[in-house]
Amino acid sequence: MSDALAPPTLPPLEGWVRVDDATDRPFELGPVSVVARTVVYEDAAIRERVPATAGGPWRFLFASRLGIRPHAPPSTALTKLVGKRASAGFRSRLEARGFSDVRRAESRTLRVRVGGGGGDGTDSAGDDATVAEADVVRYVATVELAGVELAVDAYLAVTPVDGEFLLTGGAYPREVRGGDAETAAALREAINPERFREELFRVIRGVE
Repeated sequence: MSDALAPPTLPPLEGWVRVDDATDRPFELGPVSVVARTVVYEDAAIRERVPATAGGPWRFLFASRLGIRPHAPPSTALTKLVGKRASAGFRSRLEARGFSDVRRAESRTLRVRVGGGGGDGTDSAGDDATVAEADVVRYVATVELAGVELAVDAYLAVTPVDGEFLLTGGAYPREVRGGDAETAAALREAINPERFREELFRVIRGVE
């Protein structure tokens, strides 16, 4: 049985660098095996705007393609189970990157168009595009960098499509809460939470 999965295709990401591309088995569902191909990106451009001491990976995004083995069309029960496991995995990913006080804040559904050539993040998906419902959960968290505490927003989207699941998520700083004055000032200049959110949701809408 082959675990080969194509990596998720993301819209163009200016100023980002891919730091990981891996295939693994994140969890088992009884006799069903789940294989994931995950790519992770970090914002490299923003590091140029803050002191070198604050160069931690504090703004990132990822996308995973989950294949079900043996193949089974997504059902409500399967989607809920994948969402639950994905949420636990996302929390672990955030904590491994140094985020703390991770809390679920709200959830919503988002209509997305997957496939059909719309991978540029625009609404130009072709006739072959699939309209799907993504379950999107927002988390809030905290991260400390070079003596500065930042409030963070993080999102995870789970989208069932064509017998697979697409997981997309990321985190970005929302607000400087205080700390070293020089670093805090540089971070305040670099942080644009509205733009960060728009870019993340462009990826959620454009991944395929």
